[in-house]
Amino acid sequence: MKKYPSIPKISEEFIGKDCIAFQKLDGSCLSFEWNKKRGWYKSSTRNHLFDHTDPNFGCAVDIFNNTHSEALVKVIQCKYPKVTEVLAFLEFVGPHSFAGLHDPGILKVENNDPKELILFDINIHKKGIVSPIEFVKNFSHLNSAKVLYEGKLTEEFIQNVREGKYPGEEGVVCKGGTAHNIWRCKIKTWAYLKKIQKFFGTSYSKYWE
Repeated sequence: MKKYPSIPKISEEFIGKDCIAFQKLDGSCLSFEWNKKRGWYKSSTRNHLFDHTDPNFGCAVDIFNNTHSEALVKVIQCKYPKVTEVLAFLEFVGPHSFAGLHDPGILKVENNDPKELILFDINIHKKGIVSPIEFVKNFSHLNSAKVLYEGKLTEEFIQNVREGKYPGEEGVVCKGGTAHNIWRCKIKTWAYLKKIQKFFGTSYSKYWE
């Protein structure tokens, strides 16, 4: 199964580009694969396939079936009638999920439910991942990543994200371009930096940008 591309940190090459900034959710990237003949038949983390028996992500199968499967098929059939395969990328997250951790014991909370899946990208077979503009146009009515900003990627916007002036604790993912020239970068908040430093100590940099 195709992996979602890694997202680089913000750098000078992105400044001045037109972008759409989506809220960055602090969960785990899961993917679900659809085939015109078989329906939704495969699910995966970044590293392995899983089904409903998986101790960590098994519940995501039912969540997906109950909240996304039918709605996504309707969009596929309406907007992409000739497509035979689609890969949906969603963030698996609970109210206290943090740095890819979901276990209440590790997080030191009473519980971490309800879990949900937030759609953040779609890959169309033979076409690749849809552009951010196309994603917003065709999929934003679903339970998907929130658009927080549209416009030029400026130093002022970066600073506003760092200072937590947009919704969400972790930060944003900026996306731009079309077709096979789509670019992405992430900007995290100073508050998130302090949180991971406190939780992970000297190994915090693994969870930063």
